[in-house]
Amino acid sequence: MDKNYYQDEEFEEFEEFEEFEDLEQELENDEEGEAVWDKERDRKTAPKRHRGLKIIAGILIILAAAVGAVVYGFRLEEVRVIGNKNYTADEIKTLIGFPEDAPNTLICYLKYLRYKVIDIPFLEDVQVKMENRNMICIEVGETDILGCLKEGKTYFYFDDNGVVQEALSERRDTVPLITGAEAGDLEIGQNISIENRTVYKGIIELCQLLVDHDIAPEEIEIGEDGYFTVYINEAIRVGFGAPVLLEGKAAELANILPELLNMQETDQIRGILHLENYDSTKNSIIFTKEN
Repeated sequence: MDKNYYQDEEFEEFEEFEEFEDLEQELENDEEGEAVWDKERDRKTAPKRHRGLKIIAGILIILAAAVGAVVYGFRLEEVRVIGNKNYTADEIKTLIGFPEDAPNTLICYLKYLRYKVIDIPFLEDVQVKMENRNMICIEVGETDILGCLKEGKTYFYFDDNGVVQEALSERRDTVPLITGAEAGDLEIGQNISIENRTVYKGIIELCQLLVDHDIAPEEIEIGEDGYFTVYINEAIRVGFGAPVLLEGKAAELANILPELLNMQETDQIRGILHLENYDSTKNSIIFTKEN
């Protein structure tokens, strides 16, 4: 047999042996490689986890700082109420449910940002504003309480449209009591029903004029003849007569009343101011003393 043939055969057997060794080495490398890869993966995963924890910690710190700024930077120290005439500041806060010991300006502002008045007599609008970090301003819009009528032991209070808005067992000191007028059945949400339309319109107009001039009489009496008498207090009353020229009469009363009240306090005078025959073109005003 050819010598070269044996050499080739031996060479092929040697190559097969080498291939076996390569395969074995490859398997060993695969096992070692897998272990190495796992270690590398762990090395790569650890920094990612650390970065995630750092991000979460950063977010928590920012949130804590924001909460701290809201809690400590917006302490509510003052609450002002403006525009109120019918109710005191404390009554307004109670009516809208404003917390007495509210701790935070921003939270209160957001809570009342879209507040709407529902079924609160003589209160039309409430605007809650944040004046600064430590002060809230409650601005209210009220309907004038013109007067009240008494039925039994209940006082029915009506607005500038003659609509009854409130029924109370007590009397408001700044609201005149209307007497001598037959008002029929009185119900909240209903107009005061006075058959004599001249008297009805006169009551609404006179009460509004008195409110406009900051005059708060105790009583307005309607006589059988339809003449009006305004009782400022127990000592001074004003005869308005028929419900005509009421604007001029109310203006004269506003001019004279401070002097009369001063005379009442210093000289203890009692009497009646006559405006029944009021005439803007001449001196037609008379005060009659009764003591």
